[in-house]
Amino acid sequence: MRRLLISLAAVLATSSYGLAGHVCNQNGAVVTMADGTELYLGKNCDAALKGGGTGKWWNAASFIGVQIGDKTYMVREEPDCLPFCATPS
Repeated sequence: MRRLLISLAAVLATSSYGLAGHVCNQNGAVVTMADGTELYLGKNCDAALKGGGTGKWWNAASFIGVQIGDKTYMVREEPDCLPFCATPS
């Protein structure tokens, strides 16, 4: 539970907000944030950033958290083509 709270606090403190849209594909979804950042969210809870960097994503109460390197993103709209991914431990 403590790790969950720390993860959520990190998301709120360091995240980029806003979603411009998403496109589903056979591997998961490509999410475009309002600032133009493109995140690739895989069906195995893996994530990548266009231009470099990999990490993980997870479902939270009302958003998807994405952590790539030292940066955390908050995706407010959950693409319906992604499975449920538990909070990383």
